[in-house]
Amino acid sequence: MQTDIAPPSLAPLARLLPTLDGSDFLPELRKCLEHYFPDIDLVLCRLHRQGRPEILLHNLSPEQYAATLVPYCTGMYLLDPFYQYWLNHPAPSLVSLDQIAPEGFRRSEYFLTYYTGLGLHDELMCFFCGDSEWVLAFSFGFYRRPPYLDSRLLAAQMHYLFPLLQALLEKHRWQWQQQQQDERRQGLATFETGRLSEREQEVAQLFLQGYSAKAIADHLCISPGTVKNHRKHIYGKLGINSQADLFQLFLRHQGLD
Repeated sequence: MQTDIAPPSLAPLARLLPTLDGSDFLPELRKCLEHYFPDIDLVLCRLHRQGRPEILLHNLSPEQYAATLVPYCTGMYLLDPFYQYWLNHPAPSLVSLDQIAPEGFRRSEYFLTYYTGLGLHDELMCFFCGDSEWVLAFSFGFYRRPPYLDSRLLAAQMHYLFPLLQALLEKHRWQWQQQQQDERRQGLATFETGRLSEREQEVAQLFLQGYSAKAIADHLCISPGTVKNHRKHIYGKLGINSQADLFQLFLRHQGLD
């Protein structure tokens, strides 16, 4: 027998209204969301199409911040399925990792290195107000499976709160300093441009983003055999033997190794 779950109270969100025009808004927003989702790891960042992410708010420990957000902002964000999703779907939305990640992502080097290596079990992302060049992205991370709250309930609560959060974020006069744009991102487009053909770069980028050979074939509308041939040529030109080696090359390219 299915039991209806009462929607959460909107009182914590209502208490944010007096802080909309001040510097207290982000700290109060953190308290508000921690009220709704106790023990969930929160990160609010501003993603840029042409620039590194800005971290605006988080509740991670110093150790988690150093292990998670520093490498993410340095270059790992370029492979992030959520970032790639926003680049192709620049609109307010609420998505989970399994909804938008490519097939086989949880077996990819990115997942094994970044998610599993950090103990990150799952993630839910909210994309709020922005434009074609930037977006506010609110990450809800699970470093362990919450014993009291499954991901479906979390998603249901976020769907309920999302319109109000969107309205509040749009009305708030942001108090952070603009990140300087003189440091342009070293994008995937610059990875091994001198040694790989344009098509091989495209295939290598998809492998780095966690796509399987079959998913790459579907994405590029080519045969799996053609993908395997491209992979063989990529490995030969780069002098590597595996996707793990390819991932390490990318980390060195971004200065993360």
